[in-house]
Amino acid sequence: MPVAYLDELEHPTAVAVTAAVTLAVSWIVAVRRPVPVWELRLTEWINDAPSALASASYPVMQMGTLGGPIVVAIAIVVIKRDWLLGAVVVATGIFTWLAAKGVKRLVQRDRPLSYLPDVVVRDGDGSGLGFISGHSAVAASAIVMAIVVIPKRLRPVAVAMIGIVGAARVLVGVHLVADVVGGWSFGVLTGLGGLAVAGALRIRAPR
Repeated sequence: MPVAYLDELEHPTAVAVTAAVTLAVSWIVAVRRPVPVWELRLTEWINDAPSALASASYPVMQMGTLGGPIVVAIAIVVIKRDWLLGAVVVATGIFTWLAAKGVKRLVQRDRPLSYLPDVVVRDGDGSGLGFISGHSAVAASAIVMAIVVIPKRLRPVAVAMIGIVGAARVLVGVHLVADVVGGWSFGVLTGLGGLAVAGALRIRAPR
C-alpha cells in the first residue's frame, strides 16, 4: 500500500475542485425560496419510479448509514491488512455524518413532503431537514476512500454505488435532487480529506 493514498486516485485535485464547485452550486439551489420548479419536477419524476425499484435499491442505500463505513473498513482490513486506512474510513464516516447534520441545521431546508404533498414517502415519515443528504455524503466518503484499494477495472462499479445511494434517497421520498448532489459533493471532499489524513499518519508512523 503506497504511503500517499491520494496518489492512487486519478486527478485528485481536479476531483476536489469539481466537488467544491458542485457543493457550492447545490447549496445556492437549496437556499432558494421557492424551491426551483425544475428541481421539484425532477424529484417527482424519480420518486414516481416503481416501488419495486425502491425495494431493490434499499440494500445499497444502507451504504449511506454509519454501517457503510464500518463494512468498507472491515473489507480493507481483511483484504489489504491496512488497519490504519480502515480506522480512518470509520472516523471519516462518523465526521461526515455529524457534519452533514450541521449543514442541515445551517441551511434549514425541509424534506420533499413540505413542497410536494403527493410525494411517496417510503422511508420514515418524511419530516426533518433535507440539505445535505447524510446518506449520500457518507456513502460517497466511504467509497472514495475505498477506491484506492479497489482494482481500476472495478472502480466504475464503486462509483455507481454512490449514484444508487443518492438516487434511492430521492426515490424513497426523503430528499430533493440538490440535497443528494450536495451530499455527494460533501462526501467526496471529506473522503479526499480522509485519504490525506491517512497518508500523513502513515508517514509519521514508526517503521
